Amino acid sequence: MKKIISLILAVLILVTSFSTFAGAEAAKSKVKVEPGKIEKLEENLSIKVIYPYLSGFSTAAKLNETIRNKNISNIGNFNNYYKELKEELKNAGEEMSPIGFSLESYFDYNISGSLLSLIISTYEYTGGAHGMSYVESYNVNTGTGATLTFDSLFKNSNYKKIILQKIYKLIDKEKELYFDDAKKTVAALNSNYQFYIDGNKLVIYFGLYELRPYAGGMPVFEINARELKGYLKDDIYSQMINAKPLEKVRFNGTSLKPQVNTYEQSYSLMVPLQSIAKLLGYKVTWHATKGWGVAGGYLKNNVNSYYSDKSEKVKLDLPPKAKGNTLYVPNTYFSEVLKEDVFYDGKALRIFKINSTQQKMFDQLIGDFVSPGSAEESVKEYAQAVQKRNGAVQYALMSEALKAKNRAAFEELNWVTGVSSPWVTSYDIKKADNGKYDIVFHWATSAGNAGDSTTQLTVAQIKGTEYWEITGSKELEQ
Repeated sequence: MKKIISLILAVLILVTSFSTFAGAEAAKSKVKVEPGKIEKLEENLSIKVIYPYLSGFSTAAKLNETIRNKNISNIGNFNNYYKELKEELKNAGEEMSPIGFSLESYFDYNISGSLLSLIISTYEYTGGAHGMSYVESYNVNTGTGATLTFDSLFKNSNYKKIILQKIYKLIDKEKELYFDDAKKTVAALNSNYQFYIDGNKLVIYFGLYELRPYAGGMPVFEINARELKGYLKDDIYSQMINAKPLEKVRFNGTSLKPQVNTYEQSYSLMVPLQSIAKLLGYKVTWHATKGWGVAGGYLKNNVNSYYSDKSEKVKLDLPPKAKGNTLYVPNTYFSEVLKEDVFYDGKALRIFKINSTQQKMFDQLIGDFVSPGSAEESVKEYAQAVQKRNGAVQYALMSEALKAKNRAAFEELNWVTGVSSPWVTSYDIKKADNGKYDIVFHWATSAGNAGDSTTQLTVAQIKGTEYWEITGSKELEQ
């Protein structure tokens, strides 16, 4: 009898274990993270935001919306600062710095069972000695759709002391890099840390200037899951313990499989030409006298001359270098010569391939959004967006509640409002009462005047900011 019971229990344990594992694998296989891109290039202005678009779990749409709204805010505020500085310099009879303004953003992600961590890195340069870098992370249990907080990873509050001790120990290893009060700053957070999960590592990070000077970069503290056994919840620990951290070369946000060989020389990362070019969709050819051919240009061993059908001949930090049958080139060849989305921050090489023909209409239109600095600016920008049929900017100007109310309608129109005829020829703005403004749109067709329509907007300042938003919109009868 005991043998039979033991056999039944063994089978149940095996089935349960298999179901849990299969469930985790199923969750992983269903989850998709695809890259999208918002890009705007002007003289003295560069915006390139490569962001994740998620699917395959219950709260994916909600997270997509959070990321979209964050992109809207970043782009709008950046454009506002650029616009105001440009006007200020013009009025003073001065010119914009040739270095220009730049906003650059990209992402990484890692999946450990049903634990998904997204890491979005942003860099802004708006003049001065250096730019500013920011990191934001989003952590989700894709099985349940729940957001993972730092506290939710642990069985009870006993973890707080052990985590604090580990951070202190890591600070002490490089004490000269940190402010004298760095430990006090960490302790004051009471374990309310910014974090992400990178395979079998729990990563706690801080922003620039929080714990050390700018030159020290962003402090990052990595703690292996094995060091937290008994503190992490059992399901969290079991999913992390055998997971792998992100590797050095990444494609569309996660580790490239298989990895390619790279090496560093003179602060540049040398990468295999053929492997990366083919990954990005280029055909690589060989010419006996000209060398390796890519995109209308040729590369030869030890000849520092790079060009393509998109660029004139340039010199980079290093010439191509042949090692056996492999030709290595600086990673900047792909970004500066081929104009591809390739980034290297000294630790990881990130390669993104976004099909421009599939770029979302919202992404093509939102680059024009400027966060309005007054009530009048918000109304005027809305009127201009209606005239240009730019639904993305109209949406961006709205409050969160108004966005939710109108999102489906904008999506149904694919963010292009109105039709080719009739069109708005001009508009007049009239201030009404109680924070309301009337916009009178004048319409026309090829046959002539098509009448007027009036939209009434209610606007308000966004709490805690210098910017304004539209909180109400309705069409008035003529």
